[in-house]
Formats: sequence, structure tokens, C-alpha cells
Amino acid sequence: MTDSKVKTNTQNAGHLLAIFSWVLIFIVVTIMLSVLVVDMLGAELEHPDTYFWPIIGIFVGFITALLVTARGLKFHQQWARYLGGFLAILALAAFPVGTVLGLFILSNLVKGWHEN
Repeated sequence: MTDSKVKTNTQNAGHLLAIFSWVLIFIVVTIMLSVLVVDMLGAELEHPDTYFWPIIGIFVGFITALLVTARGLKFHQQWARYLGGFLAILALAAFPVGTVLGLFILSNLVKGWHEN
């Protein structure tokens, strides 16, 4: 008899990916608002570099991939396990929060690889 409320390791990895994506959403929105406010304050202030918006676009794409993968992991999709592992390895570079979450995600994915 199994309790349906018990989360599998794969679902836990999905939750951790979702948490990491929400942390990144907060950081990206804070940076965007800060830059836009400084940009609107006056002409004497420096405007954002030409690389700013493409970098923000890359982060938005990364966050979208995290959220889609988290949803796939919650439903035990095989493609999400591979993509989740790749995204967790990328998250290791985001010291200190990304490193900790990336390690937890990888450990849950390895433990839950053969779960149903």
C-alpha cells in the first residue's frame, strides 16, 4: 500500500527546479526594474549596454526551460529527466543558491531514475 501524497525523488527534483526558477525570476525582474528606473531618471545617466536585453532574453529562455522541465519531472517524463540533469549542472555555477539546489536536484534525479 503506497500513500499517493508521498512525493517521489523525481517529483522532488521538479519542485527544486521550480524553486530555482522562481528565485531567478525574482532576480531578473529586480535587475530589469532597476535598470529601467535608472534609465528613466534622466538623460545624463548611462543607458543600458546593447548586450543587456539579449542577456535578459537568454535568462528568460533559461527560466522558461526550468519551468517546463519542472512540470515534466512532476509527471515523470523521460525527456525532463535528461533536461533536468543538464539544467541542474548549469545551475551549479550560480553560487551559492544554485550550487546547493543543483546538487539536490542531481541527487534526487539519480535516486529517482528508476521510479515509476
